[in-house]
Amino acid sequence: MKYRICAVVPAETAHDLTAMLEKAEKAEPDLIEIRMDYLAEDFKSKDVRKLTDIPLIATNRPRKEGGLFEGPESKRIDLLLRAAKDGFDFVDIELMPSRNMSLVEKINSMGVKTIVSFHNFTSTPSLSEMHRIFQKMLETKADVCKIVTKARSVDDNLSILRFVRDASKESKVVSFCMGKLGISSRILSPIFGAFFTYASLERGRESAEGQLTIDEIRAVHSFLGVK
Repeated sequence: MKYRICAVVPAETAHDLTAMLEKAEKAEPDLIEIRMDYLAEDFKSKDVRKLTDIPLIATNRPRKEGGLFEGPESKRIDLLLRAAKDGFDFVDIELMPSRNMSLVEKINSMGVKTIVSFHNFTSTPSLSEMHRIFQKMLETKADVCKIVTKARSVDDNLSILRFVRDASKESKVVSFCMGKLGISSRILSPIFGAFFTYASLERGRESAEGQLTIDEIRAVHSFLGVK
């Protein structure tokens, strides 16, 4: 089994984006997440799609969800839909039960897969609470369910890995703990059944606390005897 790694590209300019995608091509990750909300310039998804054949995830995270996008919600969603139209492979949307299903249907109708995300930036909920959130995600019919929490203790890694082990039997799942105490869950989650884990291209370009580089994750996987 191949343990997938998604390289995160948090570029702030078009020039920086091109350079980071060139670096990503050399690193050969399984997927690349383009953090659209980091770009100060207008985002041209059609041009970005031409720069690589590696599967792309479009993410445009609003400030209230830990991202940098501060414009109107309608514009944020329109940019994601444009990325889908322009050939991105996945679109990441936040868990909003009141409208997720219609948005998932719209994106899927373009031949693009959806990732529905939930973030808790302060703690890791109980196992039962994570499964409750997961059930809401399943109702949206999204292709991938993503639950990311904050590790307040080493034990939180055990909780999220148990969740991944069980939930991955029902759907494609991405789940791990943020923060320095959550590093082990980032490394181990694919081994426990997660669809992929995130990594930065280099030190200093992390998009979240505790994020390792591609080389670091691969080195640990190699040490553990997995690929």
